Amino acid sequence: MTMRLLVMPLFVLAINSDEAFYGLLMATAGYVQALFLLPGGTLSDKKGRGPAMAIGGAISGAAFFMLPHVETPITVLTVFALTGVGDGLMMNAVDALIADHTQKGAERTKSYGVAIGVATFAATIGPFVGGAILDENTLPFLGSPLARFALLFYIMGTFRLLSGIGGLYTERWLRAKSFGRHGLANRPDSPHDDSPNTTRSDDARTAFLFGVGQLLMGISSGMVIPYLIPWIYAAFRPEELVLGGLSSAANITLASGTLIVGMVSERAGKLKTVFILYLLVPLLTVGIVTSEVFLVMAVFYVVREALANMTRPATNSLFMEQVNVARRGTSWAVTRIMWHFPRQTGTLITSVLLGTGVFGGIVDFGTIVFPIAMVLYPLSVIPMYVAVRLNSRTLQTAAACVGPQQEQGSLL
Repeated sequence: MTMRLLVMPLFVLAINSDEAFYGLLMATAGYVQALFLLPGGTLSDKKGRGPAMAIGGAISGAAFFMLPHVETPITVLTVFALTGVGDGLMMNAVDALIADHTQKGAERTKSYGVAIGVATFAATIGPFVGGAILDENTLPFLGSPLARFALLFYIMGTFRLLSGIGGLYTERWLRAKSFGRHGLANRPDSPHDDSPNTTRSDDARTAFLFGVGQLLMGISSGMVIPYLIPWIYAAFRPEELVLGGLSSAANITLASGTLIVGMVSERAGKLKTVFILYLLVPLLTVGIVTSEVFLVMAVFYVVREALANMTRPATNSLFMEQVNVARRGTSWAVTRIMWHFPRQTGTLITSVLLGTGVFGGIVDFGTIVFPIAMVLYPLSVIPMYVAVRLNSRTLQTAAACVGPQQEQGSLL
């Protein structure tokens, strides 16, 4: 994913297109991904997390293998959209698999933190490798820039394919481990079925409210995140290797922060932790777009990327403990759909505005719009807070009703 955010905008410029087409490219793949999130969640609930990851990885990998062999913008758009199919099938399965095999509370939040942190540490290599391969002084035998992009697409496709296979065997290993420890083989999540005894309507309400928060974040991030690297490139014109190093530095900070959030958010409070971190995001974005020195801007960028993304262990764990285990995959898919459609719409809005020349080029546009859009981040916590409060009240009411019934039954 991190390599894609570096490679794709530069690839678009290499085929003589502009930032507006890049926005359309990312938005289209995102819309396709959103369309396959619900089928992916249903598939992982019914057939298992591993098969969903394997199928998704195969589709995304095949799409990246095909990209070097397409030439026209419409074919690039079509093939890249296929990566959205695979991503949609994989996304819910990964998060649900972790929830299935961890206990509610600190263990689950810490597990999310470790998993996301390790993945992010690994992802730091991607932008650095991408920037190094695109640097004309590296691997001179590759020749043309398009040959360098082809090598990167093959690398991305290979790792996406391997991630799907790894997910399949990880689920099998966890299932066998659970069976050996507990003698339970019917469901991979049965050893840790500590989910609340909520109804389908309760889970639908939770998914919707969390989804509203994701909707606010989606619009905001869609208008900004895909364009940060193009904005930095247009504003400062750094070398590709430097640009890749900047993304890698952001990922190192993000990974460290993710591990910390995964360990401390249980004590500090998940919602409080998320709100404080999101409150800092607009301020750091102002720092990015107003900095005149590249090094100062880089510091703001690295910290902003870390704070905006290190909340995932807390938000993922909080949501998973609010819904019943039987509906985790589908419920999580609903929230991701409510994030993805607005996110791609935000990307498309920025693409259209850039195409029409509003506020001038991307540098002037980003200076004005990026900080304003980021204000929606702290506001996105409000619907999550409402969902948690409603669920707490519902469970307390249910417990109060069960108590007198049990007492009456014992008297009879």
